[in-house]
Amino acid sequence: MDLDLTIGDISLIMGTQNYGVCYEPIKDAMSLKTIGYEALSRFKYKGYLIPPNRFFMALHNDEDFFFYTETVLKQFQIEQRIKDKLLFLNLDPDVSKKHEQIEFWAELLSNQKDIVIEIIENMDDEDLKDLDNFMKWLDFYGLTYAYDDFLKPDQLFFKSLLENGSYIKLDMDFVQTIRDDSAYIEFLKGVVKYAHLKGKKNYTGGSGKRRRFRYRTGCWS
Repeated sequence: MDLDLTIGDISLIMGTQNYGVCYEPIKDAMSLKTIGYEALSRFKYKGYLIPPNRFFMALHNDEDFFFYTETVLKQFQIEQRIKDKLLFLNLDPDVSKKHEQIEFWAELLSNQKDIVIEIIENMDDEDLKDLDNFMKWLDFYGLTYAYDDFLKPDQLFFKSLLENGSYIKLDMDFVQTIRDDSAYIEFLKGVVKYAHLKGKKNYTGGSGKRRRFRYRTGCWS
């Protein structure tokens, strides 16, 4: 059904409990074994299935009602979850901007076992601060989370940080990050190789650090 939902439509869907959930298997990228299940919302309106993105797009026009709707949906998804399996739960930073909203999610999620929060990214650059605050409070409460759909072509990280621009400036403080955790060098190698294949240029300042960078990564463009 192709229509633009209003807040009134969504209120009717919620009031008549015309919502559901399906659980999609999440596979380990290397072994392809099922490691858990992602809860995906489903909706029906006037006998038709409604695309979830249409449903949630309308909710962004009323953040307080968005929060209320998500509290209902997330509690439902937790109640119906596949027992003894890791649950991946999508959560939008827009429903945790206020202190009382954060307290609600912290209490609900801290009392659950085996839950990974999948952070839904919104498309506006101005939402990056909200995204950062969202991750900070998840860290504060010790909640496990994942960045949803990382490197999906229309996501902000991919479009703004990787696709746009002809140069990628690398901060040489990353050398210290590598000293603290050597696994980061593999990430940095990937960024450098990506830039080379896309015809972009990497650059940085600080000649001494730059020599150490070339030595540690073994590549440059």
